Amino acid sequence: MNFFRRLQQGLLPLGRIEAFSDGIFAVAATLLVLDLKDMTLPDNPSVLDLWHALLAQLPKFLSWLISFIIVCKFWLNHHHLLRLARHADYAMVWLNSIFLMFQSLVPFPTALMGEFPKNPLAVGLFGIIMAFNTLLFMLLYSYILKNLLNPQMAGAEDPHIIRKSFVGPLSYLVGTGVAWFSTELAFAVYFITPLFFITPVHRKGSDHSSEPAPATD
Repeated sequence: MNFFRRLQQGLLPLGRIEAFSDGIFAVAATLLVLDLKDMTLPDNPSVLDLWHALLAQLPKFLSWLISFIIVCKFWLNHHHLLRLARHADYAMVWLNSIFLMFQSLVPFPTALMGEFPKNPLAVGLFGIIMAFNTLLFMLLYSYILKNLLNPQMAGAEDPHIIRKSFVGPLSYLVGTGVAWFSTELAFAVYFITPLFFITPVHRKGSDHSSEPAPATD
């Protein structure tokens, strides 16, 4: 119990947490594109050679596109989430750090899925990691709503937001299961899933034009 009390201590500014988080998101998004450069071409390739090489890269382009949208979706919702907190404590910092740790892992399953688009294990692993990422974000979201919510934001959030958010991990896991029957369909599920939360969900009728700026002290 003493350990948990220690985690709930601290009156930490949000500015540095947001800056650190933005850096991780930026690096993860940048690393996604690095796998696109590997093409096997003969010396002095013809137009047809290059065309076939580009077609072979299509699964990698699709993997990059899906993951980039997911990372951007997480970044936008994370930005919204930090604006809800009045300050940070040690527990929030560590929950945020664990979430970011798995965000930095996103380029790995992206490259694996792009390199082996017909392999159900490679495509399915992408869904498992994205589902886990989403659950970590939901845990961070829940902790802030229960323990660190800015009083000015009370009543502004959808009271069922955490329950509704389970659509994300469940959809990714559906993609994982579908991958064992059709990897093409799994790609489609992964593409559609982040669109559920492409923008933060607000409570109907709430006015967010006066959201407070992130606390810096």
